[in-house]
Amino acid sequence: MAKAASRSLDVTQGVIWKQLLKLCLPVFFSSFFQQAYSLINVFVVGHSSGSTTAVAAVQATSALTDLVVGFSVGMGVGFSIVVAQYFGAHEQHKLSVGMHTAMGIALAFGALCSVAGVLLCGSILSWMGTPQDIFAEAQDFARVYLGAMIFSVTFNTGSALQRAVGDTRTPAIIVASSCVVNVLMDLLFVLYLDLGARGCGIATACSLAFGSLATLWQLTHVEGAWRIRLRDLRIDPKMARVMVKTGLPLALQSSAYTVSNIIVQSAINSFGTSHIAAWGLSGRLDSPVWTVSEALGSSVTTFSAQNFGARNHERMRKGLHTSLLMTVVVIGSLASTVMALAHPLSIFFLQDERVANLTTQVIMTLGPFYLCYSVMANFAGTIRGSGESLRPMLLTLFGTCLLRVVWLLVFIPRHHDFTLVLMSYPATWIITAVLFALYYRYGHWMRHAADHEAERMAL
Repeated sequence: MAKAASRSLDVTQGVIWKQLLKLCLPVFFSSFFQQAYSLINVFVVGHSSGSTTAVAAVQATSALTDLVVGFSVGMGVGFSIVVAQYFGAHEQHKLSVGMHTAMGIALAFGALCSVAGVLLCGSILSWMGTPQDIFAEAQDFARVYLGAMIFSVTFNTGSALQRAVGDTRTPAIIVASSCVVNVLMDLLFVLYLDLGARGCGIATACSLAFGSLATLWQLTHVEGAWRIRLRDLRIDPKMARVMVKTGLPLALQSSAYTVSNIIVQSAINSFGTSHIAAWGLSGRLDSPVWTVSEALGSSVTTFSAQNFGARNHERMRKGLHTSLLMTVVVIGSLASTVMALAHPLSIFFLQDERVANLTTQVIMTLGPFYLCYSVMANFAGTIRGSGESLRPMLLTLFGTCLLRVVWLLVFIPRHHDFTLVLMSYPATWIITAVLFALYYRYGHWMRHAADHEAERMAL
C-alpha cells in the first residue's frame, strides 16, 4: 500500500515569524475555502431564486449548525493540543495512541450528532422564533446539513490532528477540493434541479462527505507515528480522559459562544426577513477577517503546544509577541478594506438595496473592533497551547458569552433597536481581550499547565 509523504513541521526551532507563516498561510486558505461554502450558497440561492427569503432561510439555521460544528471543532482543537505536545516531546507511542483515540471519539460523537440533529432541528428553529415565511426552507436545509454532521466532525477533527504535527498544507488542499465539490453540487441541486435551500444543504453535505473521506484516506496512508491504522482504531480510556479534559473546555466555550449567537439570532429575527438576510450576508462579507484571525490563533496554538512539549517556554513568549505584531498589521488592513467595500459587495451578492444598507450598517458598526477579537485569540491560543484550557474557557464564557446575553436581555426588551443589538459584540470583545491580557501577565497559567503536563506524561 502506497504511503503519502509526510508534511509535518517541527516549530521548536528556526526563525519564529517564518515558522508562524508556514503554519498560518495553509490554515488561512483552508478557512477561506470553508467560508467559501457559505458565500457560494448565498450567491447561488440569491441569484437562482431571486428571493431574499431563501437567503434568510439558510442564514436562520447558521447559529444552530454552528452550535454542533463549534463543539466538535473545540474538541478537535483540544485533542490536537495533546497530540502536538507529544509530537514536540518526541513521544512516538503516545502520539500514535492519541491519534487513534481522537479519531475514535470523533466518529462516535459525529454519529450521535447526526441522529440528534435530524430529530431536534425543527423544535430548536421554532424556539429561536424563526419567521413562518422561511421556516419550511430553513428546516429542510438544517435537516440535511445536520444529518451530515458525522462527516463534519471527522473532517474537522482530522484536520486539527494534521495541523498538530505541523501539516497545515494537506488540510488546506482537501478543503479547497471540497469547495470545488460544493460548487458543482450547488450548480446541480440549486440551479439545475431548483431545490433552493434544501439543495444548498445537499451540496454542503456532499462536500463534507468528500472532505471527511479524503482526510481519513490521508491519515491512513501518511508516514510517521501519527499514521492511523483502521485495525487499531479504538478509544483508549486513559488517553481519552486526558484529551477530553483538554478539549471539553474548548468545546463548551465554543458551544456557549454559539448559544449566545443563537440568542443574538433570535433578537435579529424579531426585526424581520431583511435584517436576517443582512446579518447573514455581513457574516459572509467579513469572513476574510475571521479566516485570518482563526489562522493566526491556530498557528500560535500549534506553535505554543509544540514548544511547551519541548519545554521552550521563552520561545512561546516570543511567538506570541510576533503573532500580535502580525495581527495588528494584517487584521487592521483587512478591516479597513471590508468596511470600504461593504455596500458594493452587498449589492453583488444580493440585489436588494434595503438589505445592502443594513449589511453596511452591520459592518461599519463591528469593523473598527475586529482587532480586539483577534488580539484575544492570540493570547488565548498561546495559553491553550500549554494545555491550560479551563480558565481561558471561563474568561471567554464570562467576557464574551455571559455579558452578551445579559446585554441582550436587559437592553433590547426596553429599546428594540438594531444598532443596540450589534453593539453587544464590540463591547464584549473589548472586555474579553483585556481579561486575557491580564491573565497572561498576572495569572498562574504556566503552573496549571505544568500540572496537566505531568498527568499526560504519566500515561
